[in-house]
Amino acid sequence: MIQVEKAKELFNEVFHANKRERALTVYSHGRLEIIGNHTDHNNGFAMVAGCDLGITARCIKDLGGVVVASPGFRPFQFNIAELEYKKEEEGSSLAITKGVLFKMKQLGYEIGGFHAALVSDILPGSGVSSSACFEALIVRIQLAFYNPGVEMDPLEMAQICHFAESKYFGKPCGYLDQIGVCYGGMQLVDFEYFSKPKVESLPFDLPLAFVLVLPKSSHAELTAYYAQIPEDMELIADRMFGKRCLRECDRAEFMSRIAVPLDKVPDRAKLRAQHYFDENLRVLAAKEAIEKKNTDEFLQLLNQSGLSSRTLLCNTMVPGGYQNSPQQALDLTAPYLQGGAQRVHGGGFAGGILCVLHKADVDAFLAAVRPYYGEDRVLPIDVVNGGPRVVSE
Repeated sequence: MIQVEKAKELFNEVFHANKRERALTVYSHGRLEIIGNHTDHNNGFAMVAGCDLGITARCIKDLGGVVVASPGFRPFQFNIAELEYKKEEEGSSLAITKGVLFKMKQLGYEIGGFHAALVSDILPGSGVSSSACFEALIVRIQLAFYNPGVEMDPLEMAQICHFAESKYFGKPCGYLDQIGVCYGGMQLVDFEYFSKPKVESLPFDLPLAFVLVLPKSSHAELTAYYAQIPEDMELIADRMFGKRCLRECDRAEFMSRIAVPLDKVPDRAKLRAQHYFDENLRVLAAKEAIEKKNTDEFLQLLNQSGLSSRTLLCNTMVPGGYQNSPQQALDLTAPYLQGGAQRVHGGGFAGGILCVLHKADVDAFLAAVRPYYGEDRVLPIDVVNGGPRVVSE
């Protein structure tokens, strides 16, 4: 949701800016992973959409330095001449901001300082990708103040954001989050060539509604679980096929050999590889269902994706950690779907789930599920078109 007045209030409270300065309000939205769970890192297919949770920033130009303030966090600042990567800054918004400015400068864009006050309605653990949302926000601020009239290609914007997150923030990641944020709308992404994925816009007008359900769980200390998934898939590609990733491998050959023992290859790796091959087919089938306006087929595919994440990918809960897990949320919401669909949202193990409902069933679903998690953690979500934008001056 765009929060212009709240951003202005915070800005005035923090900066007491000279009224002669030209102030802008910039908005960047988050993203929903529709289908394609853990496929991007092995050069697969995925479907992503922009959503109406995001960050709103009130900002002014400042040639020399950057100052960013947001509720609940200590403001950070740096001189515009100090853009070098520092290991000790990894994992911070400061690192992301420096990374974005460094990459834009490297690509030939003008860059400069700014003061910004940010407000956000993205809850921690929602899987909406607050980091990609923030990265794209910084790009848009730089374009607005220092590159007026320049319309950056959304894929280039996503690449800048990905650089900042992977190189400066220190998080190994795919492009899916950044593409969802920078493009908006509903997008099919083909990661066959990872450095330049193919992005295809889909005209999504099925009579469905999206609801995020967010248990109170944390992704902290789960990095090893996330890292193991691509490692398992790449192990199969290497040991069974002598290839770098599963996209380079033949599904039919894999299925013919799945029951054959293979030295030093755990069964879990085979299951995760099967999920990858099947999920790619589901993503393409979901695209066809959208184009043919086949609502029932689309919902069936999402449910199949969710079941595969649970049984093959095994990322709906940490072993022994059922309480407040995505799996518990899946179990609690299942009786109220009324023919809808559900699946883990994003990386899994902790965080939320995505429920997709017939529009007529949303109110009953909210009434049934909110007593478990609270009104602020069972959120109807709209798909948002376009990427980050200036919303007012």
